[in-house]
Amino acid sequence: MKDNKKELNKNNSIEKTWFKFFKRKGYILFFAAIITVFTSCNMVNNKQFSNNISSGDLREQHWIDDIDYLHENLPKSHKNLYHIIKEEDFDKEILDLKNDVPKLKDYEIKCRLAQIVASVGDAHTSLNLGFNNSNVYPLKLYWFDADLRVVTADKDHKDILGKKLININGIPIDEIMTKVNSLISHENDQWLNVKNVQYIMMPDVLKLLSVTSEDKVEFSFEDDSNNISKIELYPSNPTSDNTLKIMDEMPIKPLRLQFNPDNTTERLYWYKYIPEDKILYFQYNECIDRKVAKEYGYSDYESYPDFDDFSNGLLKEITDNNIDKLVVDLRNNTGGNSTLMTTLISKLNQIDKLKDKGKIFVLVGRQTFSSGVMAAIDFLYETKAIFYGESTGGNVNGYGDILNLVLPYSKLQISYSTKYFQLSDKYKEGFIPDTIIDQSFDHYKKGIDDVYDAIKIYTN
Repeated sequence: MKDNKKELNKNNSIEKTWFKFFKRKGYILFFAAIITVFTSCNMVNNKQFSNNISSGDLREQHWIDDIDYLHENLPKSHKNLYHIIKEEDFDKEILDLKNDVPKLKDYEIKCRLAQIVASVGDAHTSLNLGFNNSNVYPLKLYWFDADLRVVTADKDHKDILGKKLININGIPIDEIMTKVNSLISHENDQWLNVKNVQYIMMPDVLKLLSVTSEDKVEFSFEDDSNNISKIELYPSNPTSDNTLKIMDEMPIKPLRLQFNPDNTTERLYWYKYIPEDKILYFQYNECIDRKVAKEYGYSDYESYPDFDDFSNGLLKEITDNNIDKLVVDLRNNTGGNSTLMTTLISKLNQIDKLKDKGKIFVLVGRQTFSSGVMAAIDFLYETKAIFYGESTGGNVNGYGDILNLVLPYSKLQISYSTKYFQLSDKYKEGFIPDTIIDQSFDHYKKGIDDVYDAIKIYTN
């Protein structure tokens, strides 16, 4: 920087000498041109100097500033950051990352930050990696017991639908998942099984974990006859137009899929009366409505339904029909504002035909999280509901009610918990239903919902 200042002073001295010369000769216009040349040269030199900093030292300093910002603000913003991780361990992870910044690529720094945030042990406190969801491997996976099956594939590889993913680039899938899980903020294994199937399809994650050094990856699959097949895939932009799903080939569509995904209300919640079963099925996917969306600051809040209006329609359907069972499906509910369901339950309790045990059934699963779990707890303590499904991905007791930090330079977002919720002394981790039913893959591909079918045949 000092050498640059000397050069500027030298240029200013030259400019003054030329000015005296040309003033005596009357060449003021020519002098103006010379000044422009010198100024332009200095601007170019300064711009090149600035660009050199941005591509090297400035980039590193920006990342270090972001890391320092996280280190300073997350502990004082979170309700209780050190409830699992020790403060000295958290500090060491931060220091190690700062020291490693010069030798890391941007995506590696992002992933290291995610690992640090995940080490807090609070599923609501997480870093959004900001990876491009339109640049992923064109597969969707789902855990059926210990088998990781392909449920969606690009049309060029439709023959792998239903097969088990066993390795990537020759590395066993269990070994890869152990590393992937370190990136995921979670409180129990069920939530890991929701999130790790998404992370493993991100090329940057596989590069970070040394599964690959390039975008092209070899996936190995096994069918139910133990035949192995291998394909090479590149990241792409999977859409409904260029992919196929197992559910598209189901001979019958299970009730849980009988809604219009393009309808805003039905994506959030919907119900259907099944006269032959005397069942009113109510799928509750998200705890949100127009009022809540407005409170959250959503610009499109007016497009959201009014939950009171929806609830009135649901209650009328129950009272007007011969209902033997009300089935409330929370399996897809990852949260929102818990007060919506609390209010609805108080109204359901006023309906005489739902007061006895064996009249209300609540379905829960690995995707039931946050306020979805709170809804299950409300049913547990306020009704005589019977619970079916899997244990939940969210813990019953834990941290929540999130706010966000935004790192100043990378703009990465970190959610963090501001409250602790003690909902029940009965559970150490997730909510455990009365009857645990794991969906079999064989029934899934046939369009059979094992959990719903178990309730259909339930008798007192």
